[in-house]
Amino acid sequence: MRFLATLGLCTVVAAGLIVPQNVPQTVRVLGVSLLGSGCPAGSADVQIDGTKTLMEVTFSSYIVQTGPGTMAADWRKNCKLTLNLGFDEGFQFATMATDMTGFAQIPAGSHGTCSNTFDFTGVQGQTAFSTRLDGAREGPFTLHSDTDATSWSQCGGTTAIMNMNTQCNISPTQQQALIAITVNVSVAWRRCN
Repeated sequence: MRFLATLGLCTVVAAGLIVPQNVPQTVRVLGVSLLGSGCPAGSADVQIDGTKTLMEVTFSSYIVQTGPGTMAADWRKNCKLTLNLGFDEGFQFATMATDMTGFAQIPAGSHGTCSNTFDFTGVQGQTAFSTRLDGAREGPFTLHSDTDATSWSQCGGTTAIMNMNTQCNISPTQQQALIAITVNVSVAWRRCN
């Protein structure tokens, strides 16, 4: 499909990255688990950029569709991604912003809504983001969301388990529409006291 080719164009590779000083030297993905209608096992990939302040989550099966021939399961997708990150001792991190990039084909009179929530296993509170795509539109998109509240991972370890729950839907469901996404997560690091 045309939108899958477009998704490949949505990824930007930055050259000559400047690494901030208050970040661990080593950050790595130790494990990823998936649950939800938008992410069958093995259908998501997580990459961390050279500055260690941006994570890109790519979903190969996260496609929301409405219109003739679709079912209720197609109209709304969600994915709970559990990410186990390893990093140097003495740091903690928080999600600061998200950019949803992808392809949307939404007719006039319809709209799509996507939301993300982030939390850390063992830490109370969560960070939430929400964006809306109004029709009529067809083509690639980027939607930026800043956080209203910040939840930090725990101090005192070299790993943290971050949970990300992404949901997208299209309404109304009678017209043909489509959304496919990638999520870029900006993170901030700080030293533990």
